Amino acid sequence: MKRYPLIAVPAATAALLLSACSGTTATSGANATASASSAQVAATKQLKIAIVLSGPITDHDFNEVGYDAVKSVGAKLGAKVAYAENVTDANAQRTIRNFAQQGYNLIFTHSFSFGDATLAVAKDYPKTVFMSGTAVQNAANVGTYDNPDYQGAYLAGMLAAGAGKSGTIGWVSAMPIPNLLANLHAYEAGAKDINPKEKVLHSFIGSFYDPPKAKEAALAQIQAGAQVLSAQTVGTIDGAIAGKALAIGALTDQNFLGPKNVLTSVTWDLSPLVGDVAKSVRNGTWTNKAYSYGIAKDAIGLASFHGLKNRVPASVLAKVKAKMAAIRSGAFTVPHDTSTVK
Repeated sequence: MKRYPLIAVPAATAALLLSACSGTTATSGANATASASSAQVAATKQLKIAIVLSGPITDHDFNEVGYDAVKSVGAKLGAKVAYAENVTDANAQRTIRNFAQQGYNLIFTHSFSFGDATLAVAKDYPKTVFMSGTAVQNAANVGTYDNPDYQGAYLAGMLAAGAGKSGTIGWVSAMPIPNLLANLHAYEAGAKDINPKEKVLHSFIGSFYDPPKAKEAALAQIQAGAQVLSAQTVGTIDGAIAGKALAIGALTDQNFLGPKNVLTSVTWDLSPLVGDVAKSVRNGTWTNKAYSYGIAKDAIGLASFHGLKNRVPASVLAKVKAKMAAIRSGAFTVPHDTSTVK
């Protein structure tokens, strides 16, 4: 486990944290089921924020987004900040409880599979605020937040269909959980917005972090005719490079992983949401609602094309720009479909 240098880490706590993450199906934060009235949160001058992560903070993906958001917000607000990375589901409850015992008054549990662990600890610490990422339900002192990158996935699907010439594109991800299913369906819808006959291949590798499996899945899709892939898990871009295909990165600007292959990336900036939640805890105005910050709040966007824009027809780029503006204004709503797929 790693923490910020100013924070002492008990050896027993460090020993709890292993690697990898497995999960169970949950609904997205946007559709979380409210189970209780919101707790009364007292204002505080000593804000202490912790985040529990299922993978490494250097994954250039989901975990790094959470880590960067808490780190930047903590610095801006003068809050004490800590984190735990590579936490397994089996150790999630003990890790979350450790932060609560140390007096952290705002704890982000940044994995949908930490939902049950969060609820269990929250019962014992009613004055602590917990934010459960893409969780199934809340509690009096537990709020939820989602990753509405399905909005960006729609745009990615448009770009992929426009950049590809074979009529087949691909999508590689981790687990068939609701927020990723929403991403897949939106990607497909965006692709068919450009080409109604576009074929969209998809793969779930069965793990949140297994780069070799993701690379293998990507290569299989390329062999099946996919010329552009949506890289929803680490390792997909490696497959795109090996298979001489284009890729669209996820959550962070991933062009540096393949400068000649990563067309653009759907980015997720969690700091606006973390900032608003942290301020509400500090001010005593927090409520246990489901938080969802998308394109309209500048949380979801598209990264630079890094010189690869000419791989997409100008007409498609114009349509993508117009669609993004429509999503931002509310004139167009990306369908939020979490139905299962074969």
